[in-house]
Amino acid sequence: MPGPDPGGVEPSDNWPRGVHVYHFFCGNIRHRNARAKRILQNARWGEWLCLHCGDPVPMWRRADAVYCSTGCRKRAKRARAKA
Repeated sequence: MPGPDPGGVEPSDNWPRGVHVYHFFCGNIRHRNARAKRILQNARWGEWLCLHCGDPVPMWRRADAVYCSTGCRKRAKRARAKA
């Protein structure tokens, strides 16, 4: 499954209170709006931070992402397996 469009949602000048949602001729408008809403919910609770390393999660990641990269996800799994 492809990831979200990296240029579809960008932070606005008053981040974390707003984002710019770009609507192109192709794509689902409702899906982009729902993704923007979820990103704003993530930001409302503070920073959208990786659960493993604490770095900010990039905007181009999925809206339900909890890790900043695949490497962090794998390192977290290995750490859970050791415990």
